[in-house]
Amino acid sequence: MWEGYYGKEPFDLRLTVFRLFRQLWMVLGVTLAGTLLFGGGYFVKNVLLRGEKLYRVTSVYRVDYNVEDKDVNQVYINGATWNTYVHSQEFLDRVQSRLDQVRILMDSMTLYMDNETLAEYVECDLATDLRMPSVIVTSPNPWISEYVARAVEAVMTEEFPELIREIDKIRVVDPAGEAREVIPDVRPVRALVLSGLLSCFFAVILLILKELNDDSIWLPAELGRRYGLKVLGTVESPELLENMGYLFQGKKTVAVCPVQENADPGRAAEALVEICRQSSKEEAGTEASDIQWIPVPSLVLCPESCRILREADGILAVVKAGRHSGRRLEYAMDFLRQQDCQVTAALLWEADEKLIRWYYKLPGAQRQRTDEKPMCGG
Repeated sequence: MWEGYYGKEPFDLRLTVFRLFRQLWMVLGVTLAGTLLFGGGYFVKNVLLRGEKLYRVTSVYRVDYNVEDKDVNQVYINGATWNTYVHSQEFLDRVQSRLDQVRILMDSMTLYMDNETLAEYVECDLATDLRMPSVIVTSPNPWISEYVARAVEAVMTEEFPELIREIDKIRVVDPAGEAREVIPDVRPVRALVLSGLLSCFFAVILLILKELNDDSIWLPAELGRRYGLKVLGTVESPELLENMGYLFQGKKTVAVCPVQENADPGRAAEALVEICRQSSKEEAGTEASDIQWIPVPSLVLCPESCRILREADGILAVVKAGRHSGRRLEYAMDFLRQQDCQVTAALLWEADEKLIRWYYKLPGAQRQRTDEKPMCGG
């Protein structure tokens, strides 16, 4: 009875690393795409499509509280409360009244703004010193920022102390000067590098997860570890002839049956015949045996081919290397068990020979000749 061991073998770090190197083009592609998508999007948004320019003016104030210095921590106004005050309706109305005096001297439509817009322009910040708040005015026009900042200074120093009983006096320490353009903290090079690193990292992680959850077959040994099959190797394995001579010794007919529907049994049979013929010519005084290799359609395409398999002396399962090979082989082995067809050996077809040589540290791709006479022929 066939028993599968699929998924029970330990994690093969060496094979996974080699597979990642073989898929380096995919990692580079994902890295480049992520860099262009995220880093390029950051550049377009913050550099090319930055929007209108903004101009900022800052005024720094000194607040004298109606308490002793040691009690300031108990009554001081924090940053959130300062912002609440400067965005309140009463404070904005007082600033608007100050701006009315300026509108008399210039085009009123140019300087006009409602309280909602004014609140968006004004912001309060409290640094390390509890007594020294700052009011920042930012607008798309430099002279509007300057006039609003001066109006805010007048309200803060002349009218606001009367509204808060804890405050004795507010004076301007650093008055508003010339409005300066706001230079955004845009770092496109750093964004591109970070996007590339993150894209590369996630590409590697996704490939590792894909390898862990995939039923791919890349090495001949995996056929034995997972499915308990005796393995010939690949068509370029140096031990292929030796394994064929032992596993098919005394057999006259061997059915070559591919597992996947896209594997050609005729090509596999012809390749084995050609290998045996060349070996027979190279070995002086030897003759190939009369084993007949019978190509049989894949069980996926032709389930009734089991009749031919039962009549043959041996069965060679041809497993095409690559992704999604394991589930097909598992299906084929289950079906063959139901049909009382015993697989003699398996051949890994169209394998990545370079990957196999890297994995096993083999010196070259040439097949080693044995001193024994080959036991197969064409």
